[in-house]
Amino acid sequence: MKKKPSSQQKTDADLKRRGAKIGDQLRRLYDDVAQEDIPDEFLKLLEEADKKQSSKPSASDT
Repeated sequence: MKKKPSSQQKTDADLKRRGAKIGDQLRRLYDDVAQEDIPDEFLKLLEEADKKQSSKPSASDT
């Protein structure tokens, strides 16, 4: 099995470290957004859409 040159090993380690750091930052950002409350206006829109969808006859009803 070939060994990578020392400079290549350092580059691989740097890439892994950077990737891990970016992953941590993205997880923190996502967690913050996921914990936010849903605006009341948006909830009303979702409820209206559900009502309209449930009042439409489905393809199997025809």
